[in-house]
Amino acid sequence: MKTRKNLAVTYIKIILVILIIAVGIYYGIKALSKGYNNEEYETIKTNMLLIQGKTEVIAQRVEIEEEGAEYIGTEIKEKQNDAKIQNLINNNVINLESEDNNYYCIDNANLEELGLEEVKVDDYYVVDYKQNDVIYVDGIQDDAGNTVYKLSDMK
Repeated sequence: MKTRKNLAVTYIKIILVILIIAVGIYYGIKALSKGYNNEEYETIKTNMLLIQGKTEVIAQRVEIEEEGAEYIGTEIKEKQNDAKIQNLINNNVINLESEDNNYYCIDNANLEELGLEEVKVDDYYVVDYKQNDVIYVDGIQDDAGNTVYKLSDMK
């Protein structure tokens, strides 16, 4: 009788140890995943800040009508039917009807032209030369779990 009790106690202890290990693994993976997301978020934000600095200079040169100054990138109207652009329009991130914006798409070739060879993107960024803002077309989740697209919306 006593051995059955000891055996039951041993099983309970084993189950508790397994549960503690499982909870530890769960929270460990969750912490690592959050760290990765934070790193990715900060990398994208840094890239967007670099792009913003370069495109702000270009916008100022175009505004003062410096000789040979022109916007770098592809006008967004040429990519208006692109699914990612449509997503930005549907989420009210961009407004193609507004006179206050001047959107251009910046891809890897344009980034090299800007002198930002170290910045790479899968598709492209959207730059608003009038508002001096950069938009990440894929969006990324912030700490609160909200999907942000614009550099101006990142904390």
